[in-house]
Amino acid sequence: MNLRRREVLAGILAAGSAGWLRPAVCAHASLRVGVVGGGIVGASIAMHLSQAGAEVVVFERIAPAQGATQNSFAWVNAFVDDAHYRALRLESLKAYRALDESLSLNMVWGGYLDWASTTAEAALVRASARQLAGSPYPARSVAADEIAKLDPAVRPGLVTDAIYSSIDAHLDPVYVTQRFLAAATRAGARVLYPCELSALELRPDRLEGVVTSRGRFPLDRLVVAAGVDTPRILAMARFPLTLKHAPGILAHSAGLPALTRLVHDAPGGVSFKQMTDGSVVGTDAPSPPDTPPHQGIRQHVEAFPSAALREYHGNRILGKIARYLPGAQGATLERLTLGFRPMPSDELPVMGALPTVPQVHVAVTHSGVTLAPIVGRLTAEEVLRGTRVELLAPYRPERFGLPSPATS
Repeated sequence: MNLRRREVLAGILAAGSAGWLRPAVCAHASLRVGVVGGGIVGASIAMHLSQAGAEVVVFERIAPAQGATQNSFAWVNAFVDDAHYRALRLESLKAYRALDESLSLNMVWGGYLDWASTTAEAALVRASARQLAGSPYPARSVAADEIAKLDPAVRPGLVTDAIYSSIDAHLDPVYVTQRFLAAATRAGARVLYPCELSALELRPDRLEGVVTSRGRFPLDRLVVAAGVDTPRILAMARFPLTLKHAPGILAHSAGLPALTRLVHDAPGGVSFKQMTDGSVVGTDAPSPPDTPPHQGIRQHVEAFPSAALREYHGNRILGKIARYLPGAQGATLERLTLGFRPMPSDELPVMGALPTVPQVHVAVTHSGVTLAPIVGRLTAEEVLRGTRVELLAPYRPERFGLPSPATS
């Protein structure tokens, strides 16, 4: 997980998401909509669609939250260079604040601390601060002695530069996905798993249904939010999409007493947080090392080479975290997770109706935890109204060189 890219969301806003669909949507509310993927993005889409009155069925290949979602660091922040993309993230935060209250998502709004111990790392910290400059929620520079006040559990060591963002949060992505799906099912959605989609029924360029391992389902619309499996499904609609191969590992400790509520980026690429169940979660690199035992997972999706190697990396990472979080010293490794990020080739979200089959929509993004609420809301709006939301304009699939779809 490349946390130095500041991938997820931020901003403390208190606007709610209720009432986003006006009565005009009711004319489309009887649409039969399939959602491929039961991760956090697909779950949010299914929730918003079903609450608006659509007949929703979720097709999940394995089980909910078992792909990139469960392996996400799930840091919620707004660190990004692009102003438009930052605005989209901030809109998603508005929804998160409301959903955290209404659905009891148990989010931890503890803030974020980033510090450096070398000149080179200090330059990266300052670059991160510039990503929020000009926003309503700029990160502020902090001195070494202030770090102890912000988080008494941390021992930062030498500090050459540091910033603090009070608006950041983190969450349990599996739990939040479960809450979204529970809300969707209360509104009438069906969640099917294991259920693999094998074909689209097109007559000739219009969606009529899908074929799955559980049979045929007639549909009016389909939303593909299938993470790294998205290109395979879009190919059925004659739309080529390439994702970068982006593996990442996270060490998870057994439960510890409450130590910290912040998300931390420490020197040496060490990133960590503590979950509400007491486990400390973190990493020390954006991807597994470039050594012979890791070549397979660096090239394609496959399981970790061995349990022994998992244990080695997990204990190594927890040891690095304990240098900065002494309360985690000697923590027992519970597991090391290996995830594969659904990262588009230009690292921006791919959102909206396909130009080849406009009844098929796509929602794939590296920042799935960040964007899940806003992606769910805006995708539901586009699916139900047959319109194109301006906020999603830079992220359309046709930016890859295909013509724009007609409004369906």
